[in-house]
Amino acid sequence: MQIKKSMICMVLLFLCSSIFFVHGEDTQYNYEKVKAVVLKENIVQREQIKEQIVTARILEGKFKDGLVEFKNPLIQGASNNIELQRNMKIFLTLQAQGDRVVAVNFNDIVRDFHLKILFLIFVALLILFGGYKGVRSFIALVITAICIVYVFIPLILRGKNFVLTTIIVSSIIVISSFILITGFSKKSLSAILGTIGGTITSGILAIYFGSKIQLTGVADEMMELLVAYSSYNIDFRGLLYSGIIIGALGAVMDVSMTITSVVYEIKSKTPNIRIRSLFFSGLSVGRDIMATMTNTLILAYVGTSLPLLLMFIFSDMAVIDIINSQYIASEIVRSLCGSIGLILTIPITSIIAAINT
Repeated sequence: MQIKKSMICMVLLFLCSSIFFVHGEDTQYNYEKVKAVVLKENIVQREQIKEQIVTARILEGKFKDGLVEFKNPLIQGASNNIELQRNMKIFLTLQAQGDRVVAVNFNDIVRDFHLKILFLIFVALLILFGGYKGVRSFIALVITAICIVYVFIPLILRGKNFVLTTIIVSSIIVISSFILITGFSKKSLSAILGTIGGTITSGILAIYFGSKIQLTGVADEMMELLVAYSSYNIDFRGLLYSGIIIGALGAVMDVSMTITSVVYEIKSKTPNIRIRSLFFSGLSVGRDIMATMTNTLILAYVGTSLPLLLMFIFSDMAVIDIINSQYIASEIVRSLCGSIGLILTIPITSIIAAINT
């Protein structure tokens, strides 16, 4: 009997300890991203790494007005190698257990305030020097942003064809921009048709040559992250072609509008001028702006690729290997197709504007 009691006690003790062990391990942690302001900081040297000991006050959330202390390693070349200063606003990730913060990690700097100031300077200058036309230009910019965010991206996420969606959205942007800026007239129609013609040409060339050299569209780290973490079935090659078309659109619009304005101005001054003369006048103006606008496109694309180009150079890769790499080949197709589309916009717009005056 005594043995049975002892066995029962041992079993109960085991069960109680098991329950305690399970509950002890089932600790719930909550993570919260909050804004904070730096109150004080002190730099210390730990072997070969500089490190900041930072005290900050939380500005929002459950732990608002609470003080936290964390370490901020200053590692050369790291994306978050930012030396924090007093009164600087930052983002922190809090790891909390109940009503207690158990860990704090520095995320990034709060940048939206200064970005808003920069945006307001842009809008103010646009309206100040552009007047009523500047206001209309800003409205056109808002429409462009709406088209990209609320039309293009949702259609893509629903699985619609990238290239077709891009052409539709680009057409909406072009039509709304030119009508807002110049009104609905023969002049705006000529500029619209010239822009669409040059942009479609750029897209056709990108699709043809991109298919010939087997571009996959997955050529950089951002695309690889999108592949790894996106649950959507995205056509990455189509995304590349869409980027080429949209990237060339702004420059093509500029060229088309400039040529159209010149042709219509010449027609207004010399009503009896022949279509042939108007066409060659448009071409002449186009030649003057062609070199600078082509350089603008190519330099814009090269500017985004500089870190990778430097990496290729430092690794002593042969030029032929660099050209044949997926990323560089994609950028070459992007810049050349955009430039060809821009060049062909000149004769397309010139002939349309000359006939339509």
